[in-house]
Amino acid sequence: MISTIGSKLSSFSERFVPDPFIFAIVLTGLTAVLGLGFGKNFADLSILESANKLGEGWYASFYGTGLMKFALQMCIVLITGHALAMTGAVRKAIELLTGIVSTPRAAVVVVALVACLASLIQWGLGAIAGAFMAREMGRAFARKGTPVHYPLLGAAGYAGFMVWHGGLSGSAPLKVAEPGHFLEGRVGVIPVTETLFGSLNITVTGTLLVLIPLVFWMLMPKDEADMRSYDGPLDDCEDAASEDASLLIRFLEHSPVLNIAMAIGILGFLVSFFVEKGAAGWNLDSINLLFLMLGLALHRSPVAYVNAVADGVRGCAGIILQFPFYFGILGLLKSSGLIEQFSQLFVEISTKDTYPLLTFISAAVVNFFVPSGGGQWAVQGPIMLQSVETMGISPTKVIMALAYGDAWTNMLQPFWALPLLGIMGLKARDIIGYTAFLMIVTGPVILLLLYVL
Repeated sequence: MISTIGSKLSSFSERFVPDPFIFAIVLTGLTAVLGLGFGKNFADLSILESANKLGEGWYASFYGTGLMKFALQMCIVLITGHALAMTGAVRKAIELLTGIVSTPRAAVVVVALVACLASLIQWGLGAIAGAFMAREMGRAFARKGTPVHYPLLGAAGYAGFMVWHGGLSGSAPLKVAEPGHFLEGRVGVIPVTETLFGSLNITVTGTLLVLIPLVFWMLMPKDEADMRSYDGPLDDCEDAASEDASLLIRFLEHSPVLNIAMAIGILGFLVSFFVEKGAAGWNLDSINLLFLMLGLALHRSPVAYVNAVADGVRGCAGIILQFPFYFGILGLLKSSGLIEQFSQLFVEISTKDTYPLLTFISAAVVNFFVPSGGGQWAVQGPIMLQSVETMGISPTKVIMALAYGDAWTNMLQPFWALPLLGIMGLKARDIIGYTAFLMIVTGPVILLLLYVL
C-alpha cells in the first residue's frame, strides 16, 4: 500500500515539476509584475518611472557584492563536502558498513542514518556520502544475490536534505552568526548556541533522526518481486596515473607532504581561532576552512584533491546560474516596497504563537521557487524578520522555522538530488515518490514541535 502511494507520487513529480531554473525565471517575472501593480513605493509614479526604479533595484542586487560572497560560500560548501566524501577514509567506512548489513530493511535504515548524520555535519558531504552509501549498499546486495529496492536506497540517500538546515552548515543560522551579515542591523549577530545548539533545534532534529529511518523501514517492499535491484557495474574503474615530466614535479603532485603541511597550518590557525572566538566563530567561512583542511589531510596527494574538487565543481552550476536571480528577486522586493507589505500581511494574519508556523509553511512553498537554503534566506529572510520586533517574537525561532520549511520540501524538489541521481544512475521519478511520502509524514510533526516549544 505504502509503496504504491510512493510510486504514484513519483509519477506526478516527473510530469509536473520543471527544471529549477524555470522557477527562478517565473518567480522573477511574477515579483516584477506584483511590484509594478501593488508596490507601495510606486504609488505616485508612472508605469515607466516604476519600471525604471524596479530595474535599478534588480540590477543593484543581481550581482551585489555582499550577496555574491554568499553564493561563493555556498559553492565552497558543496565542493569541500564533495572532496571529503571522496577520500579513501570515508569510502572505506562506507564499505565497512555495507559489509555488516544483512537485510533490505536494515540497509535502507543505515543509508538514511548515514545521509542524515553526514548532512548534519555538512550538507555538501551529506549530498555525496549519502549517494555513495546508497550505491555501495545496492552493489553489496547485488554481489550477495539478495534483492533490495535500489530506488528506495536512493531516496534514503537523499533524506539528509530533510535535516541539513538544522546542522552545522545550515545557511540561515550560520549567516546570522557572521559579523557584518546583511541583516545585522535588524537582528544583530545571533550565535549558533541559540540556533543550531538551542533546545528547539536539538528537539526537532533529534525527532527527525528517529522518524526518518522508521519511515524508510516501512517503505521497503515486503515482496521481492516488487524490488528493483542494482544492475550496474559492481566496482569503479580507476584512471591510471599520468606520467610526469620530472621527478620533482611527480613528487610535488603525488606526494602527501604538501597536503599534510597545508592541513597542519590550517589546523593550527583554526585551533587558535576557536580558542579566541568560541562557538561564535562557527560560521560559513570557518566551516569551509575546516572541511578544506580535512579534505587535504585525507587525500593522498595534491593532484587527488584537485581531481576531487574538479569533480565537485559540476554540482555548483545551479548555484552559479540561479543565485543571482534570487538576489535580483530580493532587489525587486526591496525597491517596490513589497518586502514591507508582505511583512505587514504576516503580522495581520498571525499571532505570536502562529507566526513561526506560517514562516515554516511559507518557506516550504518558496523552496519550490528558490531551491536553495542560501538563496531562499537572501530572499525570504528580510521579509520574515521584518516583523519579529513588532510582534515581540524571538528571531531565533523564526530563523529555525524558515530553515525547517526550506529543508522540508526538498523532499519534493529534486534540485539537490542531481548529484545523487548521477552517482546512482537513477532518475528523479525513481525517488521523489518516496521522499514526498516522507515529507507528508514529517510535516505535521515539525509544525507541532514549533507550536509547543
